[in-house]
Amino acid sequence: MVTMRMGLEMKMSQQLIMTPQLQQAIKLLQLSRVELEDLIDQALVENPTLEVAPVEEEKEDSRETEAAAEGEDSSNLVDEQNQLTYDEEWQHYVESGSGVIQEARVHTHDTDEDNNPLEATISNSASLMDHLLWQLEISNFSELEVELCEQIIGNIDDEGYLSVSLRELLRSDSHLQKLVQQALQEHKIEPLLPAEGELDRFDDKHQSSQKSEPKKKSKKPLTPVDLEEAKEEAPLELPPATDRECGVLERLLRRIQAFDPPGVGARDLNECLQNQLNYLGLQDSLAAAILNENLQLLEQKDLKRIARIHKVEITAVLEAYQLITELEPKPGRPFGGEITQYVIPDVYIFKRGSEYVVSMNQESIPRLRINPYYQELVQKEMAKQKTEGKKDEDMTVLYIQEKMKTGDWLMKSIEQRQKTIFKVAKSILKYQYEFFEKGIDYLKPLVLKDVAEDIGVHESTVSRITTNKYIYTPQGIFELKYFFTSGIDQGGGDVVSSKKIKDYIKKMIDSEDRRHPFTDLQIKTELLKNARIKVARRTVAKYREAMNILPSNKRKQLF
Repeated sequence: MVTMRMGLEMKMSQQLIMTPQLQQAIKLLQLSRVELEDLIDQALVENPTLEVAPVEEEKEDSRETEAAAEGEDSSNLVDEQNQLTYDEEWQHYVESGSGVIQEARVHTHDTDEDNNPLEATISNSASLMDHLLWQLEISNFSELEVELCEQIIGNIDDEGYLSVSLRELLRSDSHLQKLVQQALQEHKIEPLLPAEGELDRFDDKHQSSQKSEPKKKSKKPLTPVDLEEAKEEAPLELPPATDRECGVLERLLRRIQAFDPPGVGARDLNECLQNQLNYLGLQDSLAAAILNENLQLLEQKDLKRIARIHKVEITAVLEAYQLITELEPKPGRPFGGEITQYVIPDVYIFKRGSEYVVSMNQESIPRLRINPYYQELVQKEMAKQKTEGKKDEDMTVLYIQEKMKTGDWLMKSIEQRQKTIFKVAKSILKYQYEFFEKGIDYLKPLVLKDVAEDIGVHESTVSRITTNKYIYTPQGIFELKYFFTSGIDQGGGDVVSSKKIKDYIKKMIDSEDRRHPFTDLQIKTELLKNARIKVARRTVAKYREAMNILPSNKRKQLF
């Protein structure tokens, strides 16, 4: 029979506990340059003892940092009494966020025109929605029609397609349903219903290419209380929309589809292209007929079969095909495109004479220091307390001491980050020297472990320090992770970098005859023949897909 008893037991064990300061130092390693600047801005706001060092002091400290990184094999931020090294602690690092300055985007407002030039201001380009709403304002719409059209325009995605069906739109918004019913009762908008024998499109919507993840059902059974709360929180289910109500929105949607850009507001690719042909006055053309009846054959580029189906010459089908290829499948493409963000390198590699020189970019990262006023204030207070024999320390002094300690750790962490980037860049230069001399054809396979062992840190440190960090080289600007690449064994100890193979594949495809594009098998053969690189056909297909390059049958051009 098992008995239960209470007792005391002594147990000795070793456990790694990371201080908040070390967590902060590790956190700083993986921050990008912009994120680090934001964090420093926030620290300057929150910590009154921190300030930006004068320019002369910054330059002097910058030279000292690079000299220190050159002269030492490894630097440690931990005090001598701490027996744990950084790498031992990084291995056991658990992302807790305790004691780490939050990465909020706090910016200081500088009125100096030199620090905020007009050229650095990013202009706000008009989005597709803004463009459609502007046309709605200058068009001849009633107040009720404008309110309904705004709801439809709000559900047109960035590609220019209607992302929700008209019936769904009505069922999800009680206010919209009331407006539509009002329009029907007062005969303000005549519903557009499908003709006899024609199917309605009230349930059609654009299918996004992004797959939504299915929601996992909870295995835990719900209690009666949970069920009651769920009923209270659930939105009131509206009655299904009638065809006449959907017809009101259909009529307004057709008017929106007449807006610029042509093809906007469509529910699928066929309707988008058809609307563009209508805009050109080609609704009865062969191209329109092919879109309606032979879209799948058109995708397969089986033009001969299309010619037989429509009983026309192949030249007429070619002209229709050329016209269709000139249409815009994504009408919203010209609007709200991604803004080009320029990369500022964290480290530079220059060639001076016959040698390469590694230099850190210290320009946009301000050099911090502890305000001398607070240092002097604390020293005076400490001396005063010692003279008067006071045991209880002033709370103000304790607060300032804590802030000074926090600021000192932040400065040391930033300095360690810069030193580690410098050493990683030097190690990359050592392993990839031929790349800097001759280009991508001489890029060698390299793994994080090689650099980690070279500079005496852990692999995870190298992984963090190479994330979102950029390096300027004579061959261009690259992310530090670019130089770490896998390889394919060629036999006899020779290994070829995967990036080199991808570069060969891209160059071949860029220079191919568009009417007779290279197949994956032909690329494999050419690589072996011209570059003496042995690679499987499926590897060529894998690298081609990784570069978002279509297969040969879809790259083929007929004229």
